[in-house]
Amino acid sequence: MSDESMSTQEAAEALGVSRSTLLRWFRQGRITGVGRDRNGWRQISRGDVERIRRQLGEPRTAPTGHANLKLRSYLRSVPTFRALPDQVLDQLAEEARFQGFLRGQHIFVPGDQSRGLYIVVKGRVRVHRISLEGREQTLRVAVPFQTLGESLLFQSGQRHSNHALCMESSTTLILPLGRLLALTDAFPVLAQAFLREFSQRIHDLEERLEETALLSLEQRVARLLLEADSMGLTSSPREMAAYLGAARESVSRVLLRFAKDGLLIKEGRTFEILDRAGLNLV
Repeated sequence: MSDESMSTQEAAEALGVSRSTLLRWFRQGRITGVGRDRNGWRQISRGDVERIRRQLGEPRTAPTGHANLKLRSYLRSVPTFRALPDQVLDQLAEEARFQGFLRGQHIFVPGDQSRGLYIVVKGRVRVHRISLEGREQTLRVAVPFQTLGESLLFQSGQRHSNHALCMESSTTLILPLGRLLALTDAFPVLAQAFLREFSQRIHDLEERLEETALLSLEQRVARLLLEADSMGLTSSPREMAAYLGAARESVSRVLLRFAKDGLLIKEGRTFEILDRAGLNLV
């Protein structure tokens, strides 16, 4: 193997995926143009890795016909669309497209024009902002069958103001903006579904603001620990600090204090809860 070539394990690590995932992509034909040596081993260059990044970032048109039943199932798994009739789901699926992203890739960044609604099918995506001083504030973590980019759907010409960063290799289903707007005009039930979603988001935001204003950092950390799994977060001080808008050092001190009190145990870079009832009393 030449100095320019990489093993499949090295290529997988560079792409941020497992070797089995990389090999599956080869079998599925998602990766092309990689040759083999005379012994049959794949010859992957660093240039191939960069090309694969671009190749996997290209949108793929969703299949039609019988496969739309699967798309309908995906769409019905999204809380916003759960109660919609099949007719509306089929219309949404008609121009839907899959797009894959690798760990560390952005789905959108501030200044990007809205392309439509993103549905996370696989993976985790962190939506955050970065201040002029470089401090990050996590707004939410989207997990499978949650949506991204809905705040711009009905604001013509607006551009994203947040970062949407893949915390692991992720797949999204994109519903194009023009198609969504036409369908909300044609089907009031779809517009009502978005209104319910926006109302819930406002409610969640008000609760978060109330917690920030009225609870101590210890209470906020305790609540976040209890809800981290359902929110797509881990109990690492870095992730929690970014979500709470607090200094990482301050969150680390709280977590270590909880561990000293027997509420948690440190596991590598994260913490495991030992006493949920005790955390509820903080």
